[in-house]
Amino acid sequence: MGYKEYEGGGLMKVLGGFVILVGLGLAAYLLYMSRSYWVIALPVFLVFLVLGAVMISRGSYARKQNTPIGRVDDVHGQ
Repeated sequence: MGYKEYEGGGLMKVLGGFVILVGLGLAAYLLYMSRSYWVIALPVFLVFLVLGAVMISRGSYARKQNTPIGRVDDVHGQ
């Protein structure tokens, strides 16, 4: 079992949160530039929100099951 199998899901969750924050910042910047940009800012925020939520929900910390060494099944053929 490698490092990536355990930490890949955690990285995906962190990047998903970062995507949501980037979307929020971009929408706030568009609204700061002009209040009439809300028509663009709202869809941009919603797209980044959905993308971040999908990344967070797909990432998991679950590891593969460890198999014990020396089971009866392992040495049965000898």
